[in-house]
Amino acid sequence: MRRITHLFLCVIAGLLLGPVPASAMPEGTTLVLPFRTVGTSDTTAVVTRDLLAGELETLGLSVVSMRSHRGDTPSGEKGCDEVDCALSLASEHQAAQVVFGSLSRLGDKFVVRVRAVRAGEAKPFYSDQIPAEMEEDLDVVMRRIAEGIAGGRTDSDRATINSVTDVEANAARRRKGRSGIGLRTGFLFPVGDSYGGTDRLTNLRLAYKFEGHDFFIESTALLGFAWGGGAFEWTPFDVFAARIFGVGDVSGYFGGGLGMRVVSVESDPVYVPDEWGGYNDTEIQSAATLAAEVGGGLIAFRTYGYQVIVDLRYQHVLENFNKIDRKGAHGFILSFGTSH
Repeated sequence: MRRITHLFLCVIAGLLLGPVPASAMPEGTTLVLPFRTVGTSDTTAVVTRDLLAGELETLGLSVVSMRSHRGDTPSGEKGCDEVDCALSLASEHQAAQVVFGSLSRLGDKFVVRVRAVRAGEAKPFYSDQIPAEMEEDLDVVMRRIAEGIAGGRTDSDRATINSVTDVEANAARRRKGRSGIGLRTGFLFPVGDSYGGTDRLTNLRLAYKFEGHDFFIESTALLGFAWGGGAFEWTPFDVFAARIFGVGDVSGYFGGGLGMRVVSVESDPVYVPDEWGGYNDTEIQSAATLAAEVGGGLIAFRTYGYQVIVDLRYQHVLENFNKIDRKGAHGFILSFGTSH
C-alpha cells in the first residue's frame, strides 16, 4: 500500500511539474562526492550521500560509482566541499559534473549545504543550503536537492509533494514583540477655523499597540472620539505606524497613519427673522471619509510592562464641508496616555 501511494504521488507530481526539458538535464556522468562532516557521524554521511546518488539516478542521471575508483576520496571532516577540489576529483573520475558539499549538525538539527559544478566551469550551476529537523528527514532533503539538480535549477526553492521538508511544513518563526491596550486622552486644536471654527475638541480613544525593537504599530477600532463646540468626530478604525529612535527607557518616535473618520460640523448661529421676532439657526453637515496623520512623540519606561506616552500629531480629514464654511477639518492632536 505504501509503494502504491508513493507511486501515485510521483505520478501526480510529474503531471503538475511536467517532464524535465532535455536541455535542462545535465549530459554525461555525475559524480557525487562524500559530504564533509561537521559534528555528524561517518555512517550518517555515507547514507546521506548514497540517498542523494540514488535520487539522482531515479531522476535519470548517470551517477559514477565510488566503488569503481581505486584512489582515496576525501571524506569525513576532511571531505571535499570546495570547487577546485571537486573539479579535480571529477577529472579523475572523468565525470561531466560533480556534486559536493557538507553535512553539519547543530543539536538535533542538520544543515545540508550542497553545490554542483560542471567540468570546465569555475562557478557552480547549483547551490543551496537546506535544514533538516532530525536525521530521519535527510532522505526528503536529498530528494529535494536531487530534483533541483536534475531540473537544471540554480537551487531547490521549488518543491514537489514528495520533497516538502518538515521545516517548511511547520509554522514560520516570528520576531518577538510586545503588545497591549492603552488609553489616550488630550485635545484636538483645529487650525484655519476648521471644525466649524471651534477652539478645541476633547479627544479620547482606546488604542491597541504592537511594539518591536525599533518600530510600533498602533490602531484604534470603534473607540475613538473627539467633541466640542458643536463638532463631533468618531474613529471607526485607523492605523498609525512609527519608527522608534533609541533603545533606552525614554525613546522618541515619528510616523504616519491613515484611518476612517465620521465627522459632524456645526456652523455658527445665524439670526433668522420671522413674524414672532426671529431665532438663531445653525446648520449641521456630517461626512464619513478618510483622514491622514503625521507626527511623533515620546515613550517612557520602555523596559517595563507599563509605559507612558506623549504624542503630537497633525491630522487632516479629507472633507471640506462645503455646506458649512468650506474650511474642512484639520488640526493638531496633543495627547498623553498609557500602554500595557
